[in-house]
Amino acid sequence: MQFEETSFSTEALWDRATEVVREDYCELDLLLRKLGSPKPTIGWNPAMESLPGDQLKYFLDWWDKARGADFAASPDAVDPMELRSILGHLAVLDVLDGGEDFRYRLYGSAIMNEPGKDLTGLLLSDIWTPLRAFFSVSYRAVVLRKEPLYTQHEPHHSLKMQIWDRLILPLSNGDEVERIIVAIVPSKTKPSYKKDYL
Repeated sequence: MQFEETSFSTEALWDRATEVVREDYCELDLLLRKLGSPKPTIGWNPAMESLPGDQLKYFLDWWDKARGADFAASPDAVDPMELRSILGHLAVLDVLDGGEDFRYRLYGSAIMNEPGKDLTGLLLSDIWTPLRAFFSVSYRAVVLRKEPLYTQHEPHHSLKMQIWDRLILPLSNGDEVERIIVAIVPSKTKPSYKKDYL
């Protein structure tokens, strides 16, 4: 199978992230096309009722209650017992150097592409996936905008993998995003590029 080169300059990744913050997705759509995937579905601050499936609804409700009046929940609020119903679908990443890179603190067993392939402790920049640039752009966008971001994406057609719903939430004890927590759930719906909250 052939994939486009997945390494992009940090400047290009920040440019795409800034565009996503402004809700300008044209260049990101082109990037996904280069990576062999259809354009993603993207929405900032999704309404609870618009999220597909009970797991993402529960996840957003947990985060919203945990953050209170703050823009984000604290990293200390991440309680495996409270999140046990979705724990296998969660990834927690440290934000390094303001978003230049991300390190996996936790990588749920239900989202491993291959049995036993745990990304915990690895840098996003060190893992190989055709969509690594897309993940980096979306995570950087959350660091910049400091708000929840929902995406639905489809991997390269030759991988024959599922379509994924992803809800990315910021975590912080201060003014900047320190970590992000991501729920990654196989989609139960066909891709739709005209969501109610877009």
